[in-house]
Amino acid sequence: MKRFLVLDSFRGLCAVALIVHHSHIEQSFTELTFFRNASQFVGFFFALSGFLIYRRYIGNLTTPRQLGEFMITRTCRVVPLHVAVLLFFIGFECLKLVMERYGLSLNYPAFSGDRAPSEILPNLLLIQAWWPTFNALSFNYPAWFISVEFYLWMIFAVILFSLPGLARKLFSLLCVLAFIALYKDFNLIPRNVLWGASCFFAGAITYRLYVRLHDSVPGPVFATVLEVAVLAAIYGVMTEGEQPLTIELGLLFCVAVLIFSYEAGLVSRLLRIRLFPTLGKLWLSIYLTHAAVIFVLATVITIAAKFSGLSLLVDRPGETSGTMVRYLSTGTALNDNLLLLFVVIAVVVVSMFTHRYIEAPGVRFGKHWKHGTQLRRRKDDPPPEQV
Repeated sequence: MKRFLVLDSFRGLCAVALIVHHSHIEQSFTELTFFRNASQFVGFFFALSGFLIYRRYIGNLTTPRQLGEFMITRTCRVVPLHVAVLLFFIGFECLKLVMERYGLSLNYPAFSGDRAPSEILPNLLLIQAWWPTFNALSFNYPAWFISVEFYLWMIFAVILFSLPGLARKLFSLLCVLAFIALYKDFNLIPRNVLWGASCFFAGAITYRLYVRLHDSVPGPVFATVLEVAVLAAIYGVMTEGEQPLTIELGLLFCVAVLIFSYEAGLVSRLLRIRLFPTLGKLWLSIYLTHAAVIFVLATVITIAAKFSGLSLLVDRPGETSGTMVRYLSTGTALNDNLLLLFVVIAVVVVSMFTHRYIEAPGVRFGKHWKHGTQLRRRKDDPPPEQV
């Protein structure tokens, strides 16, 4: 089955953009409008996931065994790394408790606010983004995407298994209804869930378009024009569009998935350079670990500022009225951007380790579990699927 290397590269770059988005370094690239709105790239993750999941499983979820294997594969794809990072945050809160007993306190008391003990179980069950009384951004806040994505996978699988003849129509209906609910600000379902559902099922529809247009591959020049045009449109909406941007960008991300799936233009050729597919391979580890790396760095700087008396932290008003955001600041734009570069490199390095020792073993375990080959040697493992 063809691997969409360029789409993988695109996903890796989106994950890097989210590192920049969440870094909050005062005089750095993090404050450009494009990166301040980079959280919207999660919509691309949803759209590409719908595209790839539909491609992989359409017609292949017809028996209870296949349904069970799907659930095992999807669970082992994201849960080990998610739980590992969650345990890191819980462990850090325990460390804060010890520090507080010795009179050293950080910004907030241990196990308070978005890291209250009541939020642990919803995170373990990946339901934190689905119920309004839970805090979707608790503990490892990027994991809200995994919460939404995981159960969208389950909904997809159950529909495809139980109603195979109606599945395509139901996926289209769910996509349309989710987009309408977003447009109408329907508040009985969390907005992030609606966003995820609309982009995910739109991605599934995009794959159907890809199949129909598969024989109409554009030439290199026209493909390059299309690639540049869709990237320019995405950039324009993210820098000039009015909030919220979810509907417009959701549709543009699907167009981008369709155009870059052909891998026919100059931009696609650039995205096949080794660095970019490597980032694509690490995208999930980058996404799930970047908040933890940024948190550790911010904590170290906070402690350094308290003991040294240096002004390394600046509080600025947040986008939501009445909120404050703490920025890291070295005092100069050059040093702030060097600090940002250090953060990005640190996240990628950490992600290389988490991918090798947590994410990839989890995927292998899932494959062995569904085939009953848990004792199989690592060198015999098949290559990973692109999902």
